[in-house]
Amino acid sequence: MEKIVIDYVYKNYFSARSKAREDVNIIAKNHGFTPFLINTRTTTEQAQSNPSAIKRLFYNIRKLFIFIRSVATIKRGTLVLLQYPLSPFGDMFTSIFCSCLKRKKCHLVLLVHDITHVRATGEKFDSTEVKIFNTASELILHTPQMQKLMKENGVDRPSRLLWLFDYLTDETPSQDRNPDNADLVAYAGSRGINSMFMRKLTEVPYKGIELHLYGREPLDIEVYPDWLKYIGRFDPDNVTKLTEGWGLTWDGDGIDALRGPLGNYVKYNSPHKVSLYIAAGIPVIVSKESALADFVEENKLGIAIPSLLELDKSVVEFDKEELQTIRKHVDEMSVVLRTGGRLGALLDSIVEEKGRATC
Repeated sequence: MEKIVIDYVYKNYFSARSKAREDVNIIAKNHGFTPFLINTRTTTEQAQSNPSAIKRLFYNIRKLFIFIRSVATIKRGTLVLLQYPLSPFGDMFTSIFCSCLKRKKCHLVLLVHDITHVRATGEKFDSTEVKIFNTASELILHTPQMQKLMKENGVDRPSRLLWLFDYLTDETPSQDRNPDNADLVAYAGSRGINSMFMRKLTEVPYKGIELHLYGREPLDIEVYPDWLKYIGRFDPDNVTKLTEGWGLTWDGDGIDALRGPLGNYVKYNSPHKVSLYIAAGIPVIVSKESALADFVEENKLGIAIPSLLELDKSVVEFDKEELQTIRKHVDEMSVVLRTGGRLGALLDSIVEEKGRATC
């Protein structure tokens, strides 16, 4: 049985934006899948640099030929792992692409990185996105909340849960971590640093903690409070840069709750920065409203708080012996994520089941 993992060629960014997709490619390859990269980089970059309608149409026609050629080279009955979204294609081309694979009797496994419409607007799926998901043989989703959201929007395909994305790196967690770092909190991610909640957070009079920002320097913070420090950027593979006692995950417009489209999206997805923190050996802090809240607490990977207004109190008053227990569990999960254990196990089970079905 032929097995391929489909992704597109994209620019390399100095952030974790492309790391999740590249890690999937590597893990799939390690489990017997052949990488199938669709190169639309040239046409995408040219379309962005030439905004006229005629030139955009020309480059879209070129992408259509790339799309047709790609479909034609995939063998009938192939086990296909496709990373969604296929951003250069857009929803219309992606829908046609998936329909063609279905007609070729491929077993199409859609690994969902993001539900694009929900993430962007906070609203329900559009009809094309529902069609894409329903074309798949099965889905790999983040959380039970995402499964429920799919069903509520008319997606009826079977699905498997990933919970946490793997975070491949040859680096091991920093040995500088110690109980003295317990009052230090990391926040990584350029988009979040410049979000509404971060601007509001600068007005909170935290005591007893220090929040370290990693990523592109904040654009809207003119005066940093004493408890807030911008550290800088780092290569996503170099997890040794993170030595804080905790890693914070939050998004959206509010600090007392998850608000706005991006805040609402955290109620369904598994943010990649959670995997970054755990790979670095750092316990995580998530919102009680988040999709990962129960998973984090049940697996002793960190804590869930109702509001960022309670961040300093939650950290300062946290039991030191319990923190050591959490760090032990985080270290164990760190090994799993750094070696591709979560997605690898799912892929092995899919291949095994598909093999039995074809016998």
